[in-house]
Amino acid sequence: MGTRQSETVNASFGTVEVHRWGEGGRPVVILHAAATGPRAYGPLADLLADTGWSCVVPALHGYGASLVDAAADTVDGHVAIARWAVETSGAEAVFGHSMGGLVALLGAETLNLDRLVLFEPILFDALDPVADAALIAAESEMAAAMVRTLAEGRPEDAVRAFVEVWNDTSWSDLPEPARARLTDLATGVVADTQATGTATIGKGVWSAAPPTTLIHGDRSPEIVRHMVAGARRRMPGARVERLPGLGHMAPLLSAPAVAAALVSALGTPS
Repeated sequence: MGTRQSETVNASFGTVEVHRWGEGGRPVVILHAAATGPRAYGPLADLLADTGWSCVVPALHGYGASLVDAAADTVDGHVAIARWAVETSGAEAVFGHSMGGLVALLGAETLNLDRLVLFEPILFDALDPVADAALIAAESEMAAAMVRTLAEGRPEDAVRAFVEVWNDTSWSDLPEPARARLTDLATGVVADTQATGTATIGKGVWSAAPPTTLIHGDRSPEIVRHMVAGARRRMPGARVERLPGLGHMAPLLSAPAVAAALVSALGTPS
């Protein structure tokens, strides 16, 4: 089991809180989902460290102590941190979950990576505006409701809608400490939802992607399965793996199954 090491680093663009599991192995950068953070990926990172990988998990912009001073929006800040993590660690492989998958794909265009693994990346540009119109409209309505309820001073209601769509659980089933933590993150979660919903993925980004594995569960929201299918059409060389019985938060809730898929996609570090 890898031992977690944590530090806050002063970078040229701001500050980065970064966590590491495993020592001396080949580095892989892990990019977290919205409303989570590096510590939530500890069980997954431990399992990867056991196979010889050294996991570098930065807190993205606005999470923990990480802050990009001149970020145009949260996704812009997340990408700056992702690129920093790859460049400073020497990693050639990146794993991104949900929002982190979008960030990994956007960042890969200017990085020298040999492997990209994306678990249910949030890629609205991969959707068909006609065939997926109903799914897009439903997500837009949820995002608008989040903005409205946050502006009305109801942060718990703002984040509740997000959790019940993407976290495969009802708000009432979460323990009180988890609900309190998520409510504290409401402003950032709303900003992330808006930024990911409008992020543009140019043709150059798709074509510049290194060999990519797209992973999804069969219990996840329909929209994310359509995003994976759309990404596969835009990256003909990408491989798709379906994990039965798993939902959108499987990297946190089913770490052994996701770790096995990751090791398969990443290979064994030499």
